[in-house]
Amino acid sequence: MPSLRKRKETNETDILLEVFNDNLSDIPSEIEDADDYFDDSGDDSTDSEIIRPERKRKVAVLSSDSDTDEATDNCWSEIDTPPGLQIFAGHAGVTTFPSHCDSVPSVTNLFFGDGLLEMLCKELSNYHDQTARKRKTPSRTLKWSPVTQKDINKFLGLIILMGQTRKDSLKDYWSTDPLICTPIFPQTMSRHRFEQIWTFWHFNDNAKMDGCSGRLFKIQPVLDYFLHKFQTIYKPKQQLSLDEGMIPWRGRFKFRTYNPAKITKYGLLIWMVCESDTGYICNMEIYTAEGRKLQETVFSVLGPNLGIWHHIYQDNYYNATSTAELLLQNKTRVCGTIRESRGLPPNLKMKTSRMKKGDIIFSRKGDSLLLAWKDKRAVRMISTIHDTSVLTTGKKK
Repeated sequence: MPSLRKRKETNETDILLEVFNDNLSDIPSEIEDADDYFDDSGDDSTDSEIIRPERKRKVAVLSSDSDTDEATDNCWSEIDTPPGLQIFAGHAGVTTFPSHCDSVPSVTNLFFGDGLLEMLCKELSNYHDQTARKRKTPSRTLKWSPVTQKDINKFLGLIILMGQTRKDSLKDYWSTDPLICTPIFPQTMSRHRFEQIWTFWHFNDNAKMDGCSGRLFKIQPVLDYFLHKFQTIYKPKQQLSLDEGMIPWRGRFKFRTYNPAKITKYGLLIWMVCESDTGYICNMEIYTAEGRKLQETVFSVLGPNLGIWHHIYQDNYYNATSTAELLLQNKTRVCGTIRESRGLPPNLKMKTSRMKKGDIIFSRKGDSLLLAWKDKRAVRMISTIHDTSVLTTGKKK
């Protein structure tokens, strides 16, 4: 009985193998992937149609990336050709002089002119009238006289003094207590008048606000006024710096930023273009979290200074090989550190990983120079201004 059972199992196995081989012979020879042989007409057709194209697209993307990298790599060479720098086409210096150069009020009036004070008086009175129409019973703050430019000057002066003289509450500045009194405040303006202006302090007409208004609508007129003054009163020299600053603020704001690596962690982020020698602000923009790309922001901030061969120095947050090439087309040159993922050719990436301390390598494409230097770690930079010559500055103190 055991031998008959064993013979029977063997016969069944042979039959199964023969049937399986017959089925294999029906598979077309040109099919290489088993997934391509199965029929997609069943219930799992959706899954198979999603999975297979992803596998094919993945292979295509990898091959195209390698081709692009290879083509980009061929454009960069290790032959250093110093760029031919053009003459700066701008006219640096003060364009509007004060009546008395030695007088601080005369210099201040160049920026805080009558146009700003008139605008503040107009918007303040307008907001007061709008508020008065909404309230049925006029409050004490609504019983007031029209605000003049002299009142605005006093109000702004007291605001500046409050930053120099800190007290626990607003009322303490007008206190008659001999221990904490500050006579300049009641002598300049009464507390009631100060509170009136403080309550209706406004920069723009709320009636003009709609769904298309930007997030800076409330302060836009004042911001535009000062930017116009910054750009017309003084023209910067050739060397400029693009960097960010922070206005401290911990209140509720949609576009308030947080950076744990900074001393001022919470606040309003501002992009600023400044003159390298003096730090004079030539242009600025406030970050409003509206989803704009970084390259658009760079060109927007640098817009008033493009086209006259400025040299912009910026850090690795702003630099990229594509941005440097576009700025070069707009007659502007850049220099600064750059991140590895911002367009470095593959051969430079590979050589950077094998560098020793003190080594310097570079790649050049036209006027664009990519250079890497190894100290404790690799430092990468891009420049459309310099060549590869190295200057020793002496021992670091």
